[in-house]
Amino acid sequence: MSVTTVVNPQRDEWNAYVSARAGSSLFQSYEWGRIQEAQGWEPTYVAVAKDGAWLGATLVLTRRLPGKLGAIMYSPCGPVLTPCPVDEAAMCVRAMVSFVGDLARDIGGVFWRIEPRVQALETDGHLGFEQAGFRRVSQEWSYWNRPKYEMHLAVEQGEHAVFSRMSTKTRTKIRHAPKRGVVVEPAREREDLDRFYDLLLCTGAKKAIPVRGKPSLQALYRTLEGADMARLFVARADGKPVAAGVSACFGTVASLLYLANDYTVQRSSWALQWEMIKWAIARGCTVYNFHGSATTYPPRASDKGYGVYEFKRSFGAELVAWYGYADYVFKPACYGMFRAVERAVPYVERLLSARPAALLASLSLPFVRGGQVG
Repeated sequence: MSVTTVVNPQRDEWNAYVSARAGSSLFQSYEWGRIQEAQGWEPTYVAVAKDGAWLGATLVLTRRLPGKLGAIMYSPCGPVLTPCPVDEAAMCVRAMVSFVGDLARDIGGVFWRIEPRVQALETDGHLGFEQAGFRRVSQEWSYWNRPKYEMHLAVEQGEHAVFSRMSTKTRTKIRHAPKRGVVVEPAREREDLDRFYDLLLCTGAKKAIPVRGKPSLQALYRTLEGADMARLFVARADGKPVAAGVSACFGTVASLLYLANDYTVQRSSWALQWEMIKWAIARGCTVYNFHGSATTYPPRASDKGYGVYEFKRSFGAELVAWYGYADYVFKPACYGMFRAVERAVPYVERLLSARPAALLASLSLPFVRGGQVG
């Protein structure tokens, strides 16, 4: 079994393999590595081959810590494996670990975090990672990783079938804003990206959610839009943007990346989201991934993000529980310190929640639980 580092000339081969696997994710795409490179991560594309055929692949993002603390390594929604017996899967993962371990020794890597898109109930799929030495991370969500619980809408039957499955109440909400003159369409001007960011700040301030800086958003959108993978949609009332969102397609899976609103036009988000779903269907997608449920599992009405969950569920999306997070530790002492800080973050959040919303909106964190802002 050989390990191959995939570089730029093989970008199409990389995306073709990753997008064809079950649970395929935009966050393992070649483009996502380039986007994260602009944010200070170093991407490495690792493929494991046997007899010339790929058995698995993973995008490894490396972030160097300040001073001599070393580096952390992260595979968002990865690794990705070809279906095979557990023993062969474990052998494939061990080959990845060997390669990443060599890289970790060169740069002082502390640990490698993975979050494979294996559903929690598929217990056999966990064994390859645990046999290879990964330890499960007992946490329900993370500020810097992808959500463990997502909302997926099946759209393979087409626009009419998807719309018909929605409740009468949801269909009424979708039609509400357009009946009052709101027009939803793909972005048509360069300035629309600026207006979208203003809406994103408005949403972040209202919901007390941190928002990434404008250059980060611009780099993300221009990379994906330039690869014909993403679209920005804008809802306008009397020509003024009142809501906007970004969706991206990778393989047969479409993903909601951002949704923002200035809350001046009632239910404009429903009309906006429906247009984004229709775009995904027209692109041939079979799944629309709303990303995080913003809740615990199973969801409870007392959850902070229950309203987000209800919004996504109103379109017919169903909750998917993934395997979660697992770490391969290279430096146990440093790793223990990192985990102590990571566990403290929710308590810091509760302290910050008492601060003005504008302060929270000014912060820049990698991800948030809802998967919509930041």
